[in-house]
Amino acid sequence: MTTLTTSGAATRGKLMQAAARIVARDGLAAATTAAIAAEAGVAEGTLYRHFESKDDLLIAAYRQMKQEVFLNAGAALDTTIAPPERLKRTWKVIYLAYRANRDAFAFGQRFAESALAEREGGEAGRAVMRMVGDLRKAGIASGDFKNLPMDLLSSLFMAPISYLMKSEINGRKWTDAELDVAATTVLAGWRK
Repeated sequence: MTTLTTSGAATRGKLMQAAARIVARDGLAAATTAAIAAEAGVAEGTLYRHFESKDDLLIAAYRQMKQEVFLNAGAALDTTIAPPERLKRTWKVIYLAYRANRDAFAFGQRFAESALAEREGGEAGRAVMRMVGDLRKAGIASGDFKNLPMDLLSSLFMAPISYLMKSEINGRKWTDAELDVAATTVLAGWRK
């Protein structure tokens, strides 16, 4: 693939956003090349100028979503604050990023449950695990966190986000006070 121009990068972004919206709204099966192109407002052949296949487009959209929600959220946090407070803030920032973009959450859930997740190779997940792993190491070093396996800590971190987001999608609106309690509960699972 050649270097993208500004308009090429914009078109690529429109295609990824369109694919994510369709998957979030209607599921993976609905994300045909024709549907993606129509949603993006481009000709169907344009998709193949930017991606080798529809699957490559969906994988790129998933990685982009993980970048935006997790890594950008984590990068915005002050790494000098104590690990317990940083954990709570990281959790809440990620939750709020999903709240602001429910399509990202729904797309991520559907993608992760599909065969494409295996094909993606776990690149996005490894990047997230590095972020959570750095937080874990800091908390263990400070004596604040249990030395538990990363996959367990990651599950204790993500499961409440998934539950609360699914509830919000179904009409429940969590207050800031309730989200603070949820973040404190996540911290309790990590604390010594």
